[in-house]
This record gives sequence, structure tokens and C-alpha cells, in this order.
Amino acid sequence: GSSAQASPADFSSSRCCCPWTAGPYSSSALIKMGPSRKRTVSKRTVSMNRARASAPLDKPLRLGILGTAKNVPFTILKPRELNDDLAARLYVAGLASLEQSEAEKFAKEWGIPKAYASFDEMLADPDIDAIYNVLPSGVRCHWTIKALQAGKHVLSETPMCNNALETMAMQRAAEDNNKVLLEGTHPTCHPVTKRVREMILEGLIGTVEHIDLDLPIGHSLQGKMLCTKTGALMGLGCHGVAIVRALIGEDPVVINASAQRMKEDPNVDEKMSANLKFPSGAGAHLSCSVAPTGAGQPTMFTITGTSGTIRVQEWFTGSTRGSNEITLEQFEETGETMIEYLDNVLTRSTFYFMLMAFIDEVNEQERRQPGMPWSYTNAKGPTDAVVNQALIDAIFRAANMKPRPTTEAPPAPYDKVLTLAKL
Repeated sequence: GSSAQASPADFSSSRCCCPWTAGPYSSSALIKMGPSRKRTVSKRTVSMNRARASAPLDKPLRLGILGTAKNVPFTILKPRELNDDLAARLYVAGLASLEQSEAEKFAKEWGIPKAYASFDEMLADPDIDAIYNVLPSGVRCHWTIKALQAGKHVLSETPMCNNALETMAMQRAAEDNNKVLLEGTHPTCHPVTKRVREMILEGLIGTVEHIDLDLPIGHSLQGKMLCTKTGALMGLGCHGVAIVRALIGEDPVVINASAQRMKEDPNVDEKMSANLKFPSGAGAHLSCSVAPTGAGQPTMFTITGTSGTIRVQEWFTGSTRGSNEITLEQFEETGETMIEYLDNVLTRSTFYFMLMAFIDEVNEQERRQPGMPWSYTNAKGPTDAVVNQALIDAIFRAANMKPRPTTEAPPAPYDKVLTLAKL
């Protein structure tokens, strides 16, 4: 990747306000064939291979990793290794574990310069600017709030915590301490997701009527990590609810849901299916599964409108050209099918865009004067995470399952948030 800077003029023709969707997208990017009695198919490659417009940095963001989850090389280290522009903006400074030996083992294995014998030791280090929290979801709320109280920005693994009340406590802590808190819903950062949202706003399929989104176990880091302890909804569905909300731009209600529980632990869902309804009238069907039998199935979504359909498959887990392909079928007159390829550099994975969004947001917030109102400009903040988690809790209830309970209370004074009525 190149670290060259682009001028604002390079993005002047883009309708998308998100800087990591580099490239001018508009309906003119689609080749439309003339009238014909046969369905026509046209193809177009939209170039994304240009530098991102980002504010200059005095120094890279110094990141500390809280925990030793196996996804760290895949989500943090590899994107940095493969992209010079990200490496120039992000320095992985240290890793913390509950045991010195474990921290030293993984720090050496992953090429991280410093190992901390405790979480508190890393949080007290003034040479750490931000934290990536990959601890188990049951303790993420507690340690994310402690990191915010210690003056660190936080990027959290998904799901951000166990339930919506915990998310509210984290949101309040971020605002009180004037620090950035982002949930790592990386699929919403991917340019394909952004482009599909643009196509909807341009009216290319008319009024949206329905979204079908299927997240099999292969979605979980390309099958490298199994979510059998977390369950389908918390492990995979957290991305599903974020994706459908990002595409429609509205907050839905849960119509109904059904769960298939694991035989080994009936409190964990092996499969979850939910039907949602948006204020505009559009519906959505979300299904997710951690059943091993679905390991070979693709992640895909279909958006049906009054005058067309958009289909996307493997847009952020795939590593081939197909992972950047959008198929648009329009119904008007004789109909036509258009395939749009986003010419994304293959080294720029979905995690690359997530990390860039986090760094951009930290830079933006640190340039501002502290205080309210709190707003995010380059990414979706903790308010969005609260809505995501409240929707997850509602799906659990609709499926006759209980939302995940709090297992470690937030540090004071944010433990008082948990005394509020359920969301």
C-alpha cells in the first residue's frame, strides 16, 4: 500500500461521506445497455486503488492489545504488515495477559515489543494511546470502562459486551472521559457495504422491500474461529444486525425469532433466525449459525426493491475477486443485469478499513475541544453499539431465550447503570 496523501478534490464526486470508501461512486458507474427483447448483462470495474484522504499524523497511534485471543494476528497484525499506509499510522506497542509467561509467549510469537503481566499494568502505561479489547465478552465491559477511565481510546472486539445495559455503561464512560469507543463491526466499514447503501439511496432498485442476510459459521474469520461458546447470535448475529441497519439506515423492531439450542448447552444458540421490520416498511430476515455443517456455505445478502434486486456474496470474508462483486438486476421494461466490481486492493481486508476508521476517529476527536455534544464523524460510536446490542437482546427474548447476563459488573460509578430497567 502507498502512504501518499490524496487531495480532497479526489473525493469531491463521491456521494458517500465515509472517507474509507475511496472512489467516486454514482449511478453513472454502471453500464446500461440499450433496449432489447433479451435480458442484457453488463459489467463494470470501479477503481478503488487510490490513496485515502486522511489528516496528517504527527506520530502513529500506539496500540495495546488487552488479551491473547487467537484472532489478533488476523485482525490487527496482518493488515498492518500488508499495508504500508496502515503501518505508518498504527504501532502495536504491547500485549497484556493475566500471566507474565503467557504475555511474553504471545508477544514473542506475534512480534510485539512489550509484554505486560497484568491488564492494570498496561492501562497505567503512558506510552499506550489506545486499547484493542479482545477479552471474553463477559469481561469486556468491565475492562473497557477501566481503559477509558485510564485515558485510553478503545476499539472493542464484537460483541462489545453481554447486554444493552452494559453497552450503555460503556457509552457513558466514553463520553465522561472524552475518549473514542468503537465496536469492531468491521463489515459495515467495508467499501462494498458502503457502495450498496449508495445504490439504495440512488434508487437503483426502487423502494427497498426486503433484505435477506445469511451468516454461516464460515463468516467467523473465514472459519478460523468457532463461536460455539458465544453462540450464533452473539458471535455472528452482532454483525448481521449492524449490516442491515447500515444498509437501510433505520432502526428495526423484532417481529419474531426462533433459536435452535446446542445439545451440550441449551443456554447457547447454535442457530438463530429473526424477522425484522423497519419504519419505512421494509422487512429483513436474518439467519446465523455456528453449526459445523455450514462451514462451506457463503456469507451473502439479497436486497429486493420494487424495481430490482442487489446481490452480494462473500464481500468481506472472501479473498478473491468475487469478494468485491455486486450484482444488480433491474426489472423495468425487459430488464437488465449489471455486475459491478470494486477494484479494492486485495491486501486491504475488512479489518484494514475498520482500523483506519478507528485511527481517523481518534485523530478527529483529539483535535476537538472536550465536552458535549459528543458526535462521531468517521465511524459509528457507542450510541450505535447500544442500539445493536438492544436489538440482539430483543431477538433473544423473541426466541424465548434470555439475553446474556452480566458476569462482571462495571467499575464504579458505572455499575449503577445496570440498575436501570431492562431495554
